[in-house]
Amino acid sequence: MEIIDQEQGRNSGFTSFLHSQTASGVILLLVSGFAFYLANSDFWGHYNNISHTHLSLNVGEWNLDLDINHWVNEGLMVLFFFLVGLEIKREILIGELASPRKAALPVVAAIGGMVMPAIIYILFNFFNPETRHGWGVPMATDIAFVIAVLSVLGKRVPVALKVFLTCLAIVDDLGAILVIAIFYTEQFQVDALLLSMVFVVASAVYGKFNGANGIIYSILCVGCWYFMLESGIHSTIAGVLMAMTIPLRRRYSVEKINHELKTYNHDDEDMREEHLVALENVIKHAESPASRFEHLLHPWVGFLIMPLFAFFNAGVHLPTHLDFSLMFEPHALGIFLGLLMGKPLGVLLACRFAVARGWASLPNGTGWRAMIGVSYLAGLGFTMSLFISVLAFEPGGDTLEEAKLAILAASICAMLIGAPLTWIGLRPKKPVVVQLPKESIV
Repeated sequence: MEIIDQEQGRNSGFTSFLHSQTASGVILLLVSGFAFYLANSDFWGHYNNISHTHLSLNVGEWNLDLDINHWVNEGLMVLFFFLVGLEIKREILIGELASPRKAALPVVAAIGGMVMPAIIYILFNFFNPETRHGWGVPMATDIAFVIAVLSVLGKRVPVALKVFLTCLAIVDDLGAILVIAIFYTEQFQVDALLLSMVFVVASAVYGKFNGANGIIYSILCVGCWYFMLESGIHSTIAGVLMAMTIPLRRRYSVEKINHELKTYNHDDEDMREEHLVALENVIKHAESPASRFEHLLHPWVGFLIMPLFAFFNAGVHLPTHLDFSLMFEPHALGIFLGLLMGKPLGVLLACRFAVARGWASLPNGTGWRAMIGVSYLAGLGFTMSLFISVLAFEPGGDTLEEAKLAILAASICAMLIGAPLTWIGLRPKKPVVVQLPKESIV
């Protein structure tokens, strides 16, 4: 029995990642539809009351009081960002973003797909100081929804194209995280921020000395999150910072582990219990802390935390008499056109530029026709766009509700346009049959 090589491990991990994101995207869609229904039904009052119900943690004189919506957005979503941070770190160190040529296309495409929507939004809101700062809302791509759509298209979609779009979304997430940290933090407490950094440094030092105890990492993460929350910087940034400190590799001897595996890999059927325990320990020591956290968190994040976020944030309450003029408000129009036009235009122009300069080539099995459809799918903003909108606009106000409606409308339109275009673009071309006149046949 031999240790699985690194390339096989990456392929297996990426396949598992795709499957988990596919199912998560389908559930997100269902939960979002249900939340939208509740928000516009007779249950609206109950739905709103649940969202604003306060839950408190009390230890002596210490008290932390937040409503359920904030517990989800600033508490549970930290785990989502922690998982995103682990994925970013893995892709940069050993994944598709580790090679400059492989990384060039998704990185350049992501930058174009972030800059163009922001420019479009600013064009509509430049003279409105109340909504001007919402330019970060249309910049994001929802990785779960995009992968779910690609999976629905079936085997016609090349793996290389899935990898490209996944990496684009990951770089996009990194850009959104930086935007949140830099532009959506109005003021912060320096002392609380420094205390939060102490936990980050402690985690990095622990990982440097090959620490692998999940309980210790969890305690450090909670400490970092609490002081980041107190500092005024959005607490989800703590999840990304802590993810960067988790070791991606374990310091172990491959020869030693192979020796242990061979020692206990008996052909006889009478393998003793202690042999099985020893084998489990060997496998456990061969897995990095980052991999263990990813395997542990993927189901919780994909099937509980993100659906909860969608449930409490996708419930846009429409007026009794629907007025479509809401979509022509400058901020709503900027978000809608930013996602639906800015995203595909930015992604396509950036890809054209990178390929023309020789920095990169299109994903294997993919032509420019398919890339048009894929660029529209990048306009599926949803989760991250909703998250930034909550930071950009006043909670409970009409502006936030209109922004959410624009995000939902743009994401649905991007899916309805992008999926068919991608399907048509990936259709194999029929071979051209040239019929020669009979007189020319000798």
